Amino acid sequence: MLYYLENAEMTKCMTCGHSRYKPRIGKGKTLVAYKKLRYFPITPKLQRLFMSPNTAKHMTWHQAHHAVDGVMIHPSNGEA
Repeated sequence: MLYYLENAEMTKCMTCGHSRYKPRIGKGKTLVAYKKLRYFPITPKLQRLFMSPNTAKHMTWHQAHHAVDGVMIHPSNGEA
């Protein structure tokens, strides 16, 4: 469950009832979440991938290899 917007103040999961925070022993009142969602922007990661000629070649494979009717060149070209 994502505790965001209208669910930001919730302390238990709506589905399973599991607590959002780890139990704390002692005087500290700081709440520690079981898991945290971190957001990493995709643009810098793609820029790093395209800097290397080896990975750039793999990233542009679909652009360079056009599909031929009736021939499966890559598994993504097949029917599901």
